[in-house]
Order: sequence, then structure tokens, then C-alpha cells
Amino acid sequence: MEGTGPAATGRGELDAADGARAAAPGVTEERTRPGPEGADLVAVGVAELRRRALALGFGFVALAVLALLIAIYWQLGHAILWASTLAVLVYPVHRRILTLVGGNPGVAAAISTLVSLAVIFIPSVLGGIHLVGEVRNLWPALRDSLGPEAFERAAGWIEESRLRPLANIVLGGDPGGSATALQARLQDLAGSVQEFLLQRIRAATRSVPEVVVQFGITIMAYYFFLKHGPGWSDQIQAALPLEKAHARRLFDIVGQTINVVFRGVILTAVAQAALAGLGFWAAGAPTPLLLSVVTFVAALIPFVGPAFVWVPTAIGLYVAGRTGAAVGLALWGLLVVSLVDNFLRPYLIGREMKLPLLWLFLSIIGGLKLLGVLGVIVGPATLALAFACYRIYREGRRISEDEALSGRISEEASPPGGTGLTR
Repeated sequence: MEGTGPAATGRGELDAADGARAAAPGVTEERTRPGPEGADLVAVGVAELRRRALALGFGFVALAVLALLIAIYWQLGHAILWASTLAVLVYPVHRRILTLVGGNPGVAAAISTLVSLAVIFIPSVLGGIHLVGEVRNLWPALRDSLGPEAFERAAGWIEESRLRPLANIVLGGDPGGSATALQARLQDLAGSVQEFLLQRIRAATRSVPEVVVQFGITIMAYYFFLKHGPGWSDQIQAALPLEKAHARRLFDIVGQTINVVFRGVILTAVAQAALAGLGFWAAGAPTPLLLSVVTFVAALIPFVGPAFVWVPTAIGLYVAGRTGAAVGLALWGLLVVSLVDNFLRPYLIGREMKLPLLWLFLSIIGGLKLLGVLGVIVGPATLALAFACYRIYREGRRISEDEALSGRISEEASPPGGTGLTR
């Protein structure tokens, strides 16, 4: 007798389900096999993974090539920086020459290069040769200009003056009221200055062939920067990951800062050094070219200025008994050399330089320490770029915040559930 209870009923249902699966053997396979949409998703995922792998590989190769190029060109960094900076400075004049020669970039670049050599490089070389001679003859020229009586008067003045402690600090010791001791102190001080300057000159001219090669590379790069500079600038702007207006703004700021720093800082210092040199020469001061160079450096430093040079020189002439020359140099320095900065700098700069004075000064000093004379221009240009990037970042952030605020206002203004119209 077969069972008629719940157990028998359950076995019947299981047998019926087994029979249904046996009657349709392909049902299980169809459920586990991906459909057309699933296959498309898998293919898209594989393609995306492959694309990302290729992009990652290309990025790695591009970064490796860029690092190698930086390492190669880094060896010529000073020459390239000099060439690019001079090209930016001379380009307004080069543009006029380009117009005169009918728009031929090669001829215009050649003419601009030759004119620059005649105006900038050749006088610099001749002046450098004369400067080396003055440095080598520093103490004899100073001793002959002062004379033996000057040391006696100076020793007596120091002995009786209330400023004796300050004079002892400047001289590095107490001369004890003796003219001979004072002369020995001054000779040691002049010898230290002379050795410092000669070390710098020897370091600059240690390898004449290397200097010649660097000079040739600078001239060649300068020519090509003038010839192809605008095209290269446009290509770099197009490659930057910035909006076109922001990229153009950065390049304009670089060119503007270089020109403003050159006009307002370099040309003003050159004018003050030239005027001071004229005064030194007319007063008969020793080593007038060396004093002019020191005046140029002092004019670059805020709160120091040319008075750091012409005041001690005028005092030295007075101690040497040349009262007329000392008074004339003091009046020339006070009324012409130091005051020309107040008139010339605002005229040359105008309102274009919008950099904080402290950070501008620090960028000049840091640039001088890192790159030498070139740092006087590169330092402020880098500072201007940093401020421009900061302003662009703030502008983009403000626009994003305004858009987000407008979106929230729009969401709050529209009621939920449609347009809000009711019958």
C-alpha cells in the first residue's frame, strides 16, 4: 500500500519538478550564459582597461623622455636663460627691425643679434677687462690717492672722536692712534676686498674654453629665440592644461615683468652707477669703474642705495685734504645720483609692477644668489608668475562657488514635484 500522507505528497512534487527539468534540459545553461547586453558590457570593460593601460604606458614614456630632456638641457640652463631673457627684452626693438626688412624673420634676427653684440656684449667685455686691472691695482691706487698725510689726520681724528668704537668695528681693530697701524689696517682690509673680488673673477674665467662655448651657445639660442620665439610661445600656450585666456595671461605677465624689472630696476641702477661713476672720475677718486660697479650692486638693494658708496668716497677725499672734490662729490651724490631714482623709477615702471616690496626684494636677493646677475630678472619674473597662478586659482574657485550657489538657489526656487502649477 502506498503512503497517502504529507510525505507522499512532497515526493510527488519533487518528482514533478525533476520531470520538468528533464523535459527542458537547456534551461539551466541558458540562465548561466550571459546575454547580448552582458557580453557588450564585458567588451566595453576590456576596451576601457586596455585604453587606460595604454594611456598609463604613454604617460610613463612621456615623463621619462621629458626627464631626460630636462637633464640634457639643464647643463646649458644659464645660456638658455640668458638667451631667452635677452630675447624678451630686445623683442620690441626686434619687431621694428622685422617691419623694416619686410617681415623676413631670419634677416631681422641676424640684424638684432649683431646690434645686441655691438651694444651689450662688446662694451661689457671691454669694461670687464678694465675692471680686472682696477681690482689688481686696488691698494696702490687707494694709497696713492690718499697720501701719507691722510693716514695721520685720520688716525688723529679717530683717536679724538666719539665714534672711535664704530671706527674700530669697521677697521676690524683699534689702530691705537698710529698712522702706521691705521695704514696697515686699511691695507689688510683692501687686501681682503681685493682677494674676494679676484676669487670671483677667477671663478668666472676659470675655464676660458667653457666660457667661449657658453657664450657661443647663448648667441645662437638668442638668434633662434628672436626668429622663432612667437611661434614657440603659441605652441607652449596651446599645450598648457589651462584655458586659452589664462595661458595667454601667464605669458603676458612673464614678458611684462621682465621688461618692467629691466626698466625699473636694472636701467635705474645702471643710470645711478653711470652718474656716480662720472662723479668719481671728476672728483679724482681711485678706481672709478670699480666704485661704479659697487654702486650698481648697491642700487639694486632697497634701503641701501648708491649712498653706501659715494658717502665713504667723499669722506675719503676729505680726509685726503681734497675738500673741494669731497664737497662736490657729496653734492653730486645727494642731488643727482640718489634723487634720480625718485624720478626715473616711477617713469620707467609706472603702475605695471604690482608686487609686494618685501617679496620683490627677497626674490632679487635669492635670484642673485642662485643665478648671479641673471637672477635679478628671473627672480621677480618667477614671483610674478607665482602671484598670477594664485590669482587664477582664486578666480576659478570663486567662479565655482558662484555656480554652486546659483544651482542651490535655483533648486530652492523650484518647488518639488514639477512646476508647481495646480488647478
